[in-house]
Amino acid sequence: MDNMNIQVINGYMVQLAAEHVWAVDEFGADMCYVVEGQERALVVDTGYGFGKLRDTVEQITSLPYVVVNTHGHMDHVCGNWQFETDTYMHEADLFLIEPEYLEKRWPASCEKTKKEPGFTGGVYVDGERVPVIQKPLPLKEHQIFDLGGRELEVLFTPGHTPGCIVLLDAQNRLLIAGDSVVSTPILIFDTYSATVEEYRNGLLKLLKREVEFDMILPGHYLRPIGKQYLYDLIACAEYILDGTAEPEPVDYSHMSEEPAVLYRYGKASIAYSEKHIR
Repeated sequence: MDNMNIQVINGYMVQLAAEHVWAVDEFGADMCYVVEGQERALVVDTGYGFGKLRDTVEQITSLPYVVVNTHGHMDHVCGNWQFETDTYMHEADLFLIEPEYLEKRWPASCEKTKKEPGFTGGVYVDGERVPVIQKPLPLKEHQIFDLGGRELEVLFTPGHTPGCIVLLDAQNRLLIAGDSVVSTPILIFDTYSATVEEYRNGLLKLLKREVEFDMILPGHYLRPIGKQYLYDLIACAEYILDGTAEPEPVDYSHMSEEPAVLYRYGKASIAYSEKHIR
């Protein structure tokens, strides 16, 4: 596939990223995916829920579908309210969709997103309307979503959050990675994160399965990306863990009161705090 396979639906840039896989760009903030099998479809992440995401999904596919959230952050789960179907998320991230948590963070997150370079969905942002998210069904390690002629396997990759998962489509040799493998910094700090050590361990699990995928579809920006990002993220985490990393200062005060630093290695970078190393 190439970048010419793009159309605009309800203001979203929709790219045919792989065979029967569409990347839905939520106005530059995040990526959602629609994956079709022969009988059913899967919606991976629902973004902030800005705009008409459900209508967009249903213009892409006419098949019945369910929703899987790769983790519980607002920019991946807050669009769930639009959908009247089963939703799934790892139980370790349920605290991230509690009403008190969302009410505290939603307004500031909306304001930050509106100011992000390249964000084009400002007209849809309402910082006063906090989304209400129904409790998703739990996801389990190695759970299979059978779409008919296409199966996606859940792999647990904690780090960025305690409940991060990826979806492996081995038959079609692709990995839908959420925020576990992206071209932007992996954020591992604040109350919503696990540790760099847990993150490294999850990536090593993916490395053992690397012969089963060639393409990585991340939760933000560049897509697809290659496996070099996986290799470099593992090395990046290893250097942080063995104490040889030489991180640079970074300001994430708009996101957290917890001081963080940034370490880069090759194509990879991890922003982390001391208390979230191990």
